[in-house]
Amino acid sequence: MTARTGTGPIAMAADEVRSLPEERLGDLAGVANRVTWRSQSSMAGVLTLDAGHRLGTHAHRENHHHMWVVEGHAEILGRRLGPGSYVHVPSGVDHDIDASSTEGCTVFYLYLHAGEDGGSAAPTDLRPW
Repeated sequence: MTARTGTGPIAMAADEVRSLPEERLGDLAGVANRVTWRSQSSMAGVLTLDAGHRLGTHAHRENHHHMWVVEGHAEILGRRLGPGSYVHVPSGVDHDIDASSTEGCTVFYLYLHAGEDGGSAAPTDLRPW
């Protein structure tokens, strides 16, 4: 199975997500990146850092980075976070996912383009029906 693109709906079982091919992030060891969906400017995926590894400090020029820790622990934005934790990193902000002193971690992430309004407009179509 490969990452989906475009605007159509998608549903993946856990074993399908685990079977997605790993996309390398540069020459980083101990990091598995599985992209579940992408468009021209945004993407979603699952990032796993093995114990003792980190991404390294970096910033995204245009996109906002949203992360939910699924399992394990990592230091993100100066805080040790575990399962159920959420992180938002606006574009241009330095950040790292550091599992160098933990048992490792898995995060689900969204890498979203802010759009022309900087992402500040509230969505108008979030109705429960």
